[in-house]
Amino acid sequence: MTKQHLFICALCAMLFTACQPSEEQRAATLVNDAKQLVDDGQWRQARIVLDSLHLTYPKQVAQRRLAKALEDSITYLEAQRTLAYVDTLLPPLLSQADQLIRRFKYEKNEKYEDHGKYVHRLLSTGSNTSRNFIQAYVLDSRQTVVKSYYYGTYQVNQQTLRLTANGEETTFSGRNHHFQDGAHHEIMTFDEDNALALLNFINTHQNSKVRVEGVGDKPTRNWVYYLNDKEKEALSDTYQLGFLMKDINQLERMQRTANAQINRYTK
Repeated sequence: MTKQHLFICALCAMLFTACQPSEEQRAATLVNDAKQLVDDGQWRQARIVLDSLHLTYPKQVAQRRLAKALEDSITYLEAQRTLAYVDTLLPPLLSQADQLIRRFKYEKNEKYEDHGKYVHRLLSTGSNTSRNFIQAYVLDSRQTVVKSYYYGTYQVNQQTLRLTANGEETTFSGRNHHFQDGAHHEIMTFDEDNALALLNFINTHQNSKVRVEGVGDKPTRNWVYYLNDKEKEALSDTYQLGFLMKDINQLERMQRTANAQINRYTK
């Protein structure tokens, strides 16, 4: 290759390089692309573009600052949309809960309890101290709790609770507590998702015969009873209230988060 050819190749390479956009220009293009996506309401895609900018051009501080401001704008817009969504769904759910909660009574021991609870009038502990039964309630913190009570002449060490109806069977495990007061008392507790799943089974089979089997640490220590119609009605009501309260709790958390974001960016 002659010197003339080398000179021409070098010149072409210089011209080609000069025509290429700089890193700052490429980063600016991504910011503009993200702005257009935001204007089009495609916020998720805009975030993807901005993430790409941060990863690809970490040294382009000025453009990354613009990207951060744009991300804040997306967060603000998303919070406004979330708040509008919550404001639409929350009032009817609160109204349904208010109607249903009339079948319950509120209990709270101010000395020992941080949270009060809504207990169906048919499931109060005071009227069921000397028998095996299922109690359920909804805390004022919106959490659902189910308790399996055992009463007998000997300790069984509850392991699980097995429910059967219409050939369907389901089993639940929880925390067991026992004490003695003339007879043996044991209380197995199921929280939130487990509690709602247990109550859902009863709610689904409200018109069927529901068999309850408490499983102890030995086969000879199992015990069986059947839910009566009033119990199934009360537990079904508790399931409906608990399910409503779970949805309300989720919406209220979304509402608090959205309001905090809006206040932050407004200031």
